[in-house]
Amino acid sequence: MASSTTELDTAIKFGAGRYRQERGLLAECGSEIARFGKRPLVVAGPNSWEVMGDSLMLSMEGEGLQPQVEVYGGWCSFEGAEELAEKARQFGADEIVGVGGGKIMDLAKAVGETAGLGTVNIPTAASSCAPFTCMSVMYTAEGGKKLSWRFDHEIDACLMDMDVIANCPIRFTAAGIVDAMAKRIEMLNGKPSLSLSDTPVDIFSAYSIAEYTYGALRDNALVAIEDNRRHEATKALNDVAFMNVPITGVIANTTKSFKQSELAHVIYDGVRTIFTSEGQKAVHGEIVGVGLFCQLYFNDQQDQMQELREFMHAMDMPLSFDDLGIESSDKNLDSIEEYIVNSRHYNSDDPDDRRRLHEAVHQMA
Repeated sequence: MASSTTELDTAIKFGAGRYRQERGLLAECGSEIARFGKRPLVVAGPNSWEVMGDSLMLSMEGEGLQPQVEVYGGWCSFEGAEELAEKARQFGADEIVGVGGGKIMDLAKAVGETAGLGTVNIPTAASSCAPFTCMSVMYTAEGGKKLSWRFDHEIDACLMDMDVIANCPIRFTAAGIVDAMAKRIEMLNGKPSLSLSDTPVDIFSAYSIAEYTYGALRDNALVAIEDNRRHEATKALNDVAFMNVPITGVIANTTKSFKQSELAHVIYDGVRTIFTSEGQKAVHGEIVGVGLFCQLYFNDQQDQMQELREFMHAMDMPLSFDDLGIESSDKNLDSIEEYIVNSRHYNSDDPDDRRRLHEAVHQMA
């Protein structure tokens, strides 16, 4: 089982082989899955299956599919992936179908990779680009961050029903918005701008998409959140979901999941690793959002911090470590600082950089 985070496949995989985002799409998911197999193993989150299970089963059975459903409530771990892959082998599955939030999306891809099968992801939230990307974030069974598992191929399909997204709590849409906007801020990592002349073209292209995404979300997200709050599948919500999932996924895939996640995402990793229990209830984009105050300060973009704070506040998002359920003590913030320094995201011996990082980390208090 491959699990390297350092050996990169030089090929760029831009995204899912098929992507559909429409209202009423659950009824057509059976025909989409049938493109890839007749005996899918469905890996579903408990809440997601309760909401979508009947509709998906009707759609799959209407196409003559013979699914086996595994409802899974744990983290995306190698142990979980192997357990479910073995069930897929015993069942004779010919495709993996993921139904749920970000952890299930990553788990379905990991199960497919372990079993040597393709994956169709059906997300129940636009909370991250996980349904679309060619990698899975792997955790311990308890929820501590372990590593990022990068795959050498795209997933087969990603299918997002906007009626489902419109009925998802705004918390998850807001988290996806901030996670998408983070790409522009994190790709700068220590400087206020990038130029094509001194940046590889693939990275600069991803950054240019990230700039567009940042501006579009800044201008339209709050309208989409209010539409989501009313459970209305409007154009604004559709646009935001598209930017949260496939467009941000293209950014991540173009950079091979490197260079598009820096301090804010390593802070996420640190929270999952050091404060596994305390941060258990916080979702990915919420932790990344708090980490962006550190990243902006480190980039010398302090003038943008208040705007981001007001933007996140308008979406009812946490704004500090304390809001995440983690005491923002010097001891806790220093432990996150050490985690950053010992990661691949920080490689400076300059005392001024270390001082600036220390100050940046304390912006999350």
